[in-house]
Amino acid sequence: MAAIALSAALLITVIGGAWYATSRVTTVTHVQDCFPLRVVDVNPVAGTVTIGRGPDATEPGTFRLAWPDGQAVVGAVVSVHPTTITRRLSGLRGQLKVGQSVGIEPNAYVGDPASAVGLEYSTVTVPTPLGAMPAWMIPGRRATWVVLVHGLGGSRSDTLAAMPALHTLGYPILAISYRNDLGVPASSDHRSHIGATEWRDVQSAVVYAMGHGASGVVLYGYSLGGAMALLVARDPATRPDVRALILDSPVLDWLATLDYQARRHELPRALVAVGEQLLAWRIHLNYSQFDQLSHEAALGAPVLLIQGDADTVVPPALATRFARARPSLVTYLFVPGADHVSAIDAAPFGYRDALAAFLARYP
Repeated sequence: MAAIALSAALLITVIGGAWYATSRVTTVTHVQDCFPLRVVDVNPVAGTVTIGRGPDATEPGTFRLAWPDGQAVVGAVVSVHPTTITRRLSGLRGQLKVGQSVGIEPNAYVGDPASAVGLEYSTVTVPTPLGAMPAWMIPGRRATWVVLVHGLGGSRSDTLAAMPALHTLGYPILAISYRNDLGVPASSDHRSHIGATEWRDVQSAVVYAMGHGASGVVLYGYSLGGAMALLVARDPATRPDVRALILDSPVLDWLATLDYQARRHELPRALVAVGEQLLAWRIHLNYSQFDQLSHEAALGAPVLLIQGDADTVVPPALATRFARARPSLVTYLFVPGADHVSAIDAAPFGYRDALAAFLARYP
């Protein structure tokens, strides 16, 4: 009897833990700046800032340094010490003092296309199954539109960094929102379905573009946005309209991604297994739908795949496998040292050159 009681207690504990974990995954959250680092020194003459070690402090590239009342640009690492890192500092907006709590953010811009990158735009509404979703529309001279799709918990501002390059190339740009974003229609259960239902809003954006003069679209998706772009490109209703895909750190397999996160956080395998099944049941998630490597044969549009090898969210190895599976269709930009959706920060010139070369074929 004692053994039965112990087994029952363990089962209840695992199920309870799995329920809590899946509730966290499906809770709608909106990514905000966080400030885990502390400023040790600011040297305006040398143009440097010294910060304590912590998240992203040594990641190569150029990023936004954020704090509650201001922001700046941090660039190359000048020196590394056991407890501190000194980096180039520019574009200071607000006061930055010793002792200030700061964070290094991958989204270089905040605001809208006009205030952030100086591009004229209008706000349009895209009809979707849940209602009208706002989108930023930037005109261009070409007939092919680029539809920008942000990742889980993000917003349209996460796509601002790519806009100047796309605009210079002449592409009309539609930066969309989807259900449960801030200020837009929510799902009936007010929970994230991690793409299982949200992809229909991306599909609606393709329909909108085709109905407003586009000859075809390039779907440009970040993280979860990349996974949803692939679903739209496979669906018979919109497949003929998708000329190409640009995928930055895409979720290529939800099960593999969840397992990757579980290993990084050293979670018990039993808890993970129960959690994955519970998650599928709670939000009607079909994992096979998101296993892009098992749908390689259905890929008909060329892909520019962008992946950093220091990604802490999705397993980088999946991108390599995806690229090798369809070498005739996939152009692979591999960026050493780049974390999740940070390739444009780690290698800005190579990133923009890859965009220009890939898109040159689309009128």
